[in-house]
Amino acid sequence: MFLAKRSYIFVPLVLALSVAAATVARAQTGPQGAHDHRLFPCVDDGLNSSEFGCLLLAKLRVPRFPGGQLFWHLNKFPTREAAETAKGQVGLVVEAEGHFWLYSFGPKNAAPKQGEFVTSVGPLKLTSDRLPPAKSYEVVAYLAVMPAGAHTRVHTHPGPEAWYVLAGEQCLETPEGTIKARAGEGAVVRPSIPMRLTNSGTTTRRALFIVVHDAAHPWSVLTEDWKPTGACDR
Repeated sequence: MFLAKRSYIFVPLVLALSVAAATVARAQTGPQGAHDHRLFPCVDDGLNSSEFGCLLLAKLRVPRFPGGQLFWHLNKFPTREAAETAKGQVGLVVEAEGHFWLYSFGPKNAAPKQGEFVTSVGPLKLTSDRLPPAKSYEVVAYLAVMPAGAHTRVHTHPGPEAWYVLAGEQCLETPEGTIKARAGEGAVVRPSIPMRLTNSGTTTRRALFIVVHDAAHPWSVLTEDWKPTGACDR
């Protein structure tokens, strides 16, 4: 047992830990997530402990991209070595869903000739009226496995987000309307716009997604400046 003298130290410590835990819990759920069983949490290692969630595949720091319109090119390879050999100056290799994927970035007609070409998604608009050019960029690459009917919290990105849907379907609602994509399709949304993504299908959604963002800022920010209408639930 602790002596009475030590209990004065222990009690404030317990209170401090309790307050810290409550703060973390609010940050993870917040008003948007209160009592919402459909809420889809997307953390870096979520798929390591659950069948649903996100998994960080890679990050890439890019001092600058090629000029002109920018596209995300996806090619599949049987081995990591083959994908690495085909990687150019602006690219990264990830392993997901039983394949090695080469992500490369450049003009629409600049996809690598090696491997199995899958698709090009874009254009990726890096700037907006709220977002000037960055000194350097970071690409974050994730795999997301999302149950039917689930949705994310409302958030924004300081750069474009793009998806390639492997299975199922998705619907992204923004103040400008909805953007839908099914298995085998890509989609992209401009920077700095509030959004909520929903698995609008009846089966599990599996998708690769990237965010290209100003490296000086977090890649995702929660916001309550806009409320979805539920257009993706109809």
